[in-house]
Amino acid sequence: MNARTISTAKADKLFWLGRYAERTYLNLHLLRAYYDKMIDGDSETYEEYCNNLSLDADFKSPSNFVKSFLYDKQNPFSISAELEFANDNAMVLREEITSETLGYIQMSIAQISSLAKTNETNITHLQPITDNLLSMWGSIEERVLNDYALAILMAGKLIEQIDIRIRFDYPFDRVELLYERLKTHLRYVPYIYDVEVIEQIDKLLTAKNYSNEPFYKEKLLSLLNSIVGRY
Repeated sequence: MNARTISTAKADKLFWLGRYAERTYLNLHLLRAYYDKMIDGDSETYEEYCNNLSLDADFKSPSNFVKSFLYDKQNPFSISAELEFANDNAMVLREEITSETLGYIQMSIAQISSLAKTNETNITHLQPITDNLLSMWGSIEERVLNDYALAILMAGKLIEQIDIRIRFDYPFDRVELLYERLKTHLRYVPYIYDVEVIEQIDKLLTAKNYSNEPFYKEKLLSLLNSIVGRY
């Protein structure tokens, strides 16, 4: 199937489905880590979490923090909001990703909606959502037979992985490896990305450091999030 058989509207949906699905998965992982810190007595650790996401930390307690990041749909980084964003994109992609793939997102929404009814704050109850998202990506790899559609989905997924890892100061070699994988997928769909932005990131990454220089980190994030635009 030719790449141009994917409309620009659906290409956009594929990209953002990849981003939002992966953002949900990564935030589940990070929330568990920060939840453990709070249980260990570091009750202010949620401020660090919010700062890394460039959000105002306006919570009165760790419990309020957890509830917001699980159920508050006005918080764009909440699990509930991210799943809704992913579902909004997936709903119009049933033909491209199959109903089976869409089902994993909708099962995740059902799980978080069930937990929201009781304001459950035990992070361990979110494991089924993590499992569903892993199954969703497995389904995508098995059922999405259009290489161009798959490349766009993977570009969204990898940009989200890199973004979160930069924000949370992961080791440089992890970021560099993911970036090289991203470029491999982008080669399948050269019409969706800005070559000049890639060249600028290549130059920035030669410094092999981003965690100790706030301006450098912000510049890298800005470029990363402009690789693929609305097209």
